[in-house]
Amino acid sequence: MKKWVVKTLLVCLATGTLLSGVSVPPAMGAGATASMKKNSQVSKPLRQQPVHDMVIFNDYQVAGLDSNGWNWVKNDEFILPPETPLDIDVIQTTYGTGTNINRKQVLLDGVELPEYQAENTSSQTTFKWQVPRFTIPAQKLSAGSHTLTFVVTDAKGKSSTVHVRFLVEAINYPSIFNGEKAEGEPVPSGGQTAIFGMMGSHDFTSSVRGTWKLTNKSTSTEMRSVQETIFSTGTLLTGQYELLFVPDDTTMSPWMTTIQVGVAELYMGTDASGQKLTQDQKITAPAAPGKVPLYSPIPGRWSVNGTGQTLTDAQHFEVDIPERLAGITIAVTFEPVSGQKEKSSLWGDTSATTVQIEIPGAPNACGPAGGNVTMDVLMKQNEKSTPTVEKMNLYSSDNTVKLYQNPVHVIWLTTAAEHIEKGSEADDDEGPGVWAIDNVIADESKLNWDHTGLLLSGYKPGRYKVNYYSKRDPAQVWCGYVQVIEDSPPIKSYPACEQGDTGVSPPSSPSSPLLLRSESGKEYRDGQKITVNAGDDLEMEDLRLIATHAELVGSKKIRDKSEKKSYYMPKFEWKHGEIGIGANRKHSNGTISSENRIEIFFGEEEIASIKPSKGDGDDSEGLESLNLNRYIDTDKPGEYKIKVTNTLSNKTCTVINSKRKYTKKNDVNERNETLTLTIEVK
Repeated sequence: MKKWVVKTLLVCLATGTLLSGVSVPPAMGAGATASMKKNSQVSKPLRQQPVHDMVIFNDYQVAGLDSNGWNWVKNDEFILPPETPLDIDVIQTTYGTGTNINRKQVLLDGVELPEYQAENTSSQTTFKWQVPRFTIPAQKLSAGSHTLTFVVTDAKGKSSTVHVRFLVEAINYPSIFNGEKAEGEPVPSGGQTAIFGMMGSHDFTSSVRGTWKLTNKSTSTEMRSVQETIFSTGTLLTGQYELLFVPDDTTMSPWMTTIQVGVAELYMGTDASGQKLTQDQKITAPAAPGKVPLYSPIPGRWSVNGTGQTLTDAQHFEVDIPERLAGITIAVTFEPVSGQKEKSSLWGDTSATTVQIEIPGAPNACGPAGGNVTMDVLMKQNEKSTPTVEKMNLYSSDNTVKLYQNPVHVIWLTTAAEHIEKGSEADDDEGPGVWAIDNVIADESKLNWDHTGLLLSGYKPGRYKVNYYSKRDPAQVWCGYVQVIEDSPPIKSYPACEQGDTGVSPPSSPSSPLLLRSESGKEYRDGQKITVNAGDDLEMEDLRLIATHAELVGSKKIRDKSEKKSYYMPKFEWKHGEIGIGANRKHSNGTISSENRIEIFFGEEEIASIKPSKGDGDDSEGLESLNLNRYIDTDKPGEYKIKVTNTLSNKTCTVINSKRKYTKKNDVNERNETLTLTIEVK
């Protein structure tokens, strides 16, 4: 870059070249004017007249005071190189009594720059203020001649003005182009040329002849020096290099660029001041739900594998961190769209940078209660074979589903086999989803076109935990263990229990007791006895039953392979809480069910009962509450017993080996919970 140059273009006051805004003291005549220093602009200040003591451009003084107090100015002596900011230091003095104000104004070519206006106050009679350095950016200083005007003002409104004329040098770089031809957009001097990858090379072409010099910046070693219009860097390894081109034409400025070889830089946050991230680095999101901001100095394409989050031609990207993906690790990939990719690499295309983000929390557990989606398995034995449905209606489970294929060719785990096979939107069931393998989001290369299926054969044979989260409905999830075995499937020699043959056992009674609760919150448990006097009010007219019961939480999809139809059946889970008196919670295709009944006795005689209706087996809600006042006559002494029976059922399945014969036995396990409350009327 050219340095500023001092020129001897002086302007003399004797020739009448005083700039506007200044005056000569009335007491001074022509003879005194002739004795003034050249380039003087402002007269020796009168008493209490503000004055500029010093003006400095980029550490070079362009204005000051001579021994007689006159301002001298080096007009046209300061030359600023192109694309260079201008740092300005000013020292100015004001005079006053009491509060002394020292105010600064700056004008560029007659137009005020309000962002540089400032003032300071002091109690000193003579207040000399060294103004903090301020900078005019290069963008405001076009090539050519400019005048900066500095005005100092005191509290009384008196002011003095100094004008400094200077020159901004025009750019005179040679035109340098990417590639082996002088075409396209020229590469600016002083910038950076990026080669994304572990290694690579790049070509440059100049519009004029000159000498190229390539230097390794880390070792300061000159690697190549070539006198030609076309230059090739040769293969460069990861690192930083400086390429300098010196034109043969001495009137032109040298051109320079920094060559950076390596993967694109990524930072946490919105700019390069954040934490720098390395390739494949794992970070933990601060919270879920939330966002993790990422930044690259180079624009590019951002994507979160397997989730559909993408952003193109951007430097800043905010990664959505959904709460439902707790415990899952997602991969964010950045691919630069500017700069040069390596021409060849032993490792293939390594221009992309990937970081891993772990979402805090525990991932969904696999089990019957951990999902409400069913999955199918679709297989192709070889390229020419017809896809076949291997499994249907796989529910969430902590059991391992084993899939056999030898050799492993194509195995899809999907929400609907028909959709993978035929592509009908009507058959996509729960729809596109986010898939995770062993708590890591699956790459899009392992998913089908609309993310409704996971290509299990894209992984090596082994056992995997698979999570599915529907993009349409966050409540639709699936979790299970799948093992891909590179072998022929074993021949079944005995029947096996299938999904739907067994139900989850109900929780134990101590953790979920059976009780009656009054409107006031009083609880009655098994074995309690209440004594009342004849004729007293019983005050037990609104008792609620608190019990373990099967509760409807959604539906499960059941496919009938023979009829090629799908059915949605109710899905029940065990809950503990308020349930209707005489409620029946079951379904013919359900794996768990519950019902309760109440019997009331006077002595040994049953005087009332509330039981589930004996209809077609569908749910019945029963009575909302129990009014014992209707059944107990406090005018009739004796002992009344209220017996509550809560029956909890779950399907069971076992394979029995007897006399070399395997028999599949389906049964129902029932457990009765009872509560007996005694009321004695005396």
